[in-house]
Amino acid sequence: MKKLLSVLLAAMMLLAVVSAYAELKVGTYDPASAGNVELRFGWWGNQKRDAVTLEALNFFTENYPNVTFNPNAQNWSNYWALMSTYASNNDLPDIMQQDYAYLQQWVEAGDLLDLTPYVESGALDVSGLSDSILKSGMVGDGLYALCAGVNAPSLLYNKTLTDSLDITVPDNMTWDEFEEISRKIYAARGIGVAYGEGNSENPLTYYARGLGYNALWDANGVIPTAEEMAGYYERLVKCVAEGWMFDTDEQANVSTTGDLNMHPLVFGKTDDVRTWCAFAFSNQLAAFQAAATADGIELGITAWPSANPQASNYMKPGQFFSVTTDTKNPDLAVAFLNYLINDPQGNIKLQAERGVPANSAMAVEIADELNKLDATYGTAAAYLAIVAENSSPIFPPLPAYAGTANDEVIKYLSDEMLAPKPGMTAEEAGAYFVENVNDLAANY
Repeated sequence: MKKLLSVLLAAMMLLAVVSAYAELKVGTYDPASAGNVELRFGWWGNQKRDAVTLEALNFFTENYPNVTFNPNAQNWSNYWALMSTYASNNDLPDIMQQDYAYLQQWVEAGDLLDLTPYVESGALDVSGLSDSILKSGMVGDGLYALCAGVNAPSLLYNKTLTDSLDITVPDNMTWDEFEEISRKIYAARGIGVAYGEGNSENPLTYYARGLGYNALWDANGVIPTAEEMAGYYERLVKCVAEGWMFDTDEQANVSTTGDLNMHPLVFGKTDDVRTWCAFAFSNQLAAFQAAATADGIELGITAWPSANPQASNYMKPGQFFSVTTDTKNPDLAVAFLNYLINDPQGNIKLQAERGVPANSAMAVEIADELNKLDATYGTAAAYLAIVAENSSPIFPPLPAYAGTANDEVIKYLSDEMLAPKPGMTAEEAGAYFVENVNDLAANY
């Protein structure tokens, strides 16, 4: 009897393991057949993203004990510098997180694996992705990345504060409305605004789209004129002069990048070092709200202000997942990628922190469970529904010189024009931007 019981228990354990394997959506390749192997996975993010990603990795290993992971989590700036070093040594992780802005550059450098053959063989299931989302990971005729989640530019704001001041923050507000609200908050509480991202094209692209252009630049250089770019810098100078926008000295005293727990929207002992809003993306709502909750702050979400919000705003692939050409286990890496995109349990672990899942059917399937884990999921999804009705098609991937332009031109002008006493006029800044970016484009 004891022997029979032992046999039955062993059979039940075997069935449980087989069942567990069958539950994960990994495509046609069986990860158990790979032998004992370690996959390297690199991403940028924050504490929230790190935690949920590690949960998803551990869950995969629980189901396939032969596969372990060597995770590499960095902040945005450190990530790209480190990945570039790995690429130069032909030592990139098996799977890396990618960004829409830089995808083309990494493909042209030969660092990313074309996933098309795996789609054609059925090893990689992309049936849950819309055609537009699938194409966002293509360069030429090749598929080099799968969208990890969908998001959009979003102004995250201290709703507890605005409610206390009886201020309503409208959806799709204009820049003039944003200025008016900012002045009221500053007059009432002395809380200001830390604007934009100092070394990023994002706020400038949003501005250019509001003027009627699809993008800020293309392969040939800047699209708006020097006079139009001067308008962007003129408003920065004006807002700093009025006192409610942080100047560069104030920016140096607070953390506006990196650890979101230290962002002035959710951190700061006194009002003069806090902001009432953050220019972010919708997939950052969960991390910001987690930090804000400690101070009893409820966050609201709306679009970035613009002269023409519908023209400016866009739906963006939050991040991508790519398999690199340095991987020694491409079949296994693709199976893991399939899991990240298509497996409901894995995506519950990921908690949609990178954005609402690109697999639309699965996004609906896991909604109830995600709302139990994170109440911001429904808020972000509702915001994206508004954006879908009030936005324009996203701009093309950035040209190869964009990273250099960010570091050498945009960062310099941002620091200069947000200074308490700028060393150039807005007109000179607009001309400087156009001249220097065009020179980079011509000589890259």
